Amino acid sequence: MKSRPIHAAFAAVTLLIPSALNAKPARLTSQAQTMIAAIDGEKARTLALLERLVNQNSGTRNLAGVKAVADMVQPELKELGFAVRWLPMAHTGRAGHLIAVHPGKAGMKRLLLIGHLDTVFEPDSPFQTFKRTGDSVIGPGAADNKGGMATIIAALRAMKAAGTLKAASIEV
Repeated sequence: MKSRPIHAAFAAVTLLIPSALNAKPARLTSQAQTMIAAIDGEKARTLALLERLVNQNSGTRNLAGVKAVADMVQPELKELGFAVRWLPMAHTGRAGHLIAVHPGKAGMKRLLLIGHLDTVFEPDSPFQTFKRTGDSVIGPGAADNKGGMATIIAALRAMKAAGTLKAASIEV
């Protein structure tokens, strides 16, 4: 499964929303320009995170592997000011949930970002490794959903760079 570069994917989503709503694309605000610059400037960091996540097997039944991925994501969210906790669910046959809350400013609209840390590739699967060719990457979860988690973190970093994260009420 191939994945587009994360920074390009996030920028494309951000910029295409007005088109999808049949609206005329507005000029980018200085905050949006800062976010795009932050995403572009942190491309290597985001790809390094994605590589670490992808190279950690986290097949659904590999509870320790899923927890290891959570342990990689947790400090990224804490660094952004989120209160992060792990909700173990081994009794269900699943590893658990990583919950991160950024309370933001009272009265702000709340945003929920949902992803998952597991993949369908169990430890005995031959598909285990991150590989990059130019701006394309392939690996277990590179797009679904370790790529999604890396994109969430990249977007939150971009918000922080633009000064929009501080007041935002977000739960991941």
